[in-house]
Amino acid sequence: MGAAADIPSLEIVLVAEQRSTYLQLGYSDEDCAALTHDGEVRAVSNTLKQLGHHVTHVSGVQSLVQQLAVGNYRNWDLVFNMAQGFHGTARESQVPALLEAYQIPYTFADAATMALCQNKANTKIILRHHHIPTAPFWVIPAKGLTLSFSELTTQLPSYPLFLKPVTEGSSKGVADFNKVTGPSGLEMALQRFSAKLPGQNILIESFLPGREYTVSILGTGSTSRVIGIREFIWQSPSDRNGDHIALDFASRKSKSSTSNRLVCDDPHDMTDPQIRAACQVALAAWRVLGCRDAGRVDLRFDSHEPHAVPNVLEVNPVSGLLPGHSPLPGSAESNGISFEQLLAGIIESALQRSKEEKETHGYWAS
Repeated sequence: MGAAADIPSLEIVLVAEQRSTYLQLGYSDEDCAALTHDGEVRAVSNTLKQLGHHVTHVSGVQSLVQQLAVGNYRNWDLVFNMAQGFHGTARESQVPALLEAYQIPYTFADAATMALCQNKANTKIILRHHHIPTAPFWVIPAKGLTLSFSELTTQLPSYPLFLKPVTEGSSKGVADFNKVTGPSGLEMALQRFSAKLPGQNILIESFLPGREYTVSILGTGSTSRVIGIREFIWQSPSDRNGDHIALDFASRKSKSSTSNRLVCDDPHDMTDPQIRAACQVALAAWRVLGCRDAGRVDLRFDSHEPHAVPNVLEVNPVSGLLPGHSPLPGSAESNGISFEQLLAGIIESALQRSKEEKETHGYWAS
């Protein structure tokens, strides 16, 4: 990673929706689960300024369209893209697509990769094609089953199974009913899922009982490298009567409730065979899917045995950057990479890509 002083002062536009804006418009906490916190936008903006850049905040795709329409983009050196989008099944690709159309350099993955990674089923198809481990799966279309329930159960992977929305993140739509151990539980879960998230395709996959990690990555292509790995440990909540409920997976409630705490373990022996295997699989997925600059790959092992295999759960080509909370800056810091160094590395990666593409094509390209 180059020193911050090696990067010239830039005119940077930070594109990010703020969660508070949509909460004020009447959207629920779950609706806004993936959107940036106000503190996250402030932290990134202030750190970019500390690195010597001039920063302007643009609050999402609609504001970006207005800026592009009046030609304000002509003096922009780089867009720091934190936009998650709010509407549509490929919403994370909307800002990158606009920037590509105007040939404006920006951080993180291009529109094609954003759209691919947002759809967990399509991501898994690509991973399987490249022999990168991911759990067996089935997709239930939002418009309903084309098979009878009895026919469906004969084609699914073996129990236990896990259900989640195809195009959501941040554990949205995940509660205690998502893990099912038999046909009756599956039928009930499908009904509850359809009522909770109508119009959402449902991903059904084999439940992986092993340890869960998220691997943080910095860089693009062959230059990408692991900069940290965090283990997620889910403390089991209790019901209203105080009875113990064993949850061995992340739910939306376990992430947001103070009484159902998520324990994170960042320091790891990077020479441990399982840790090394998780990092190797994560890097392979990152590179195959065309992710860039920085992000995370979530994995879970298929058992607790010593030779268990890490399977990719999800790839995050744009990842949270809230210091003290988000896994990417947290696990980076545990490995000696400060928040300032992380952002400098992201910018350096994006600028290097832009330079190489301009030299190759004569103009900036995605």
